[in-house]
Amino acid sequence: METVNNAPKVFNGDLTDAQVEAFKTQHRKSFAVEIKDGDEVHIGYFKRPTLETLKAVTKVAKSDEVEAGKVMFDNCWLGGSQELRTDALLFMAVQKKLGEVLNGFQGLIKNL
Repeated sequence: METVNNAPKVFNGDLTDAQVEAFKTQHRKSFAVEIKDGDEVHIGYFKRPTLETLKAVTKVAKSDEVEAGKVMFDNCWLGGSQELRTDALLFMAVQKKLGEVLNGFQGLIKNL
């Protein structure tokens, strides 16, 4: 009897576990974005944006939100599946996830 492998094909730019661990060491905060596309999973590795990156993104976003997303992507990209860069739908899915990183913080103000 033939066994069927239903596990998705994972594309991470052929990065090794050691390289991913190095991202964690080199950057105070880094994270993986996984995008499922049918039977494929594309993984990209990103670092937290710097103030300079956020400034550039904000400036570009006033006239072109997609280009602003590209600025964020390019400046935070550490490595991973190149399809995330070249496939428009995968790229936009990454943009949504990167937006969650920016908007995922919670703060609290207390009167003294």
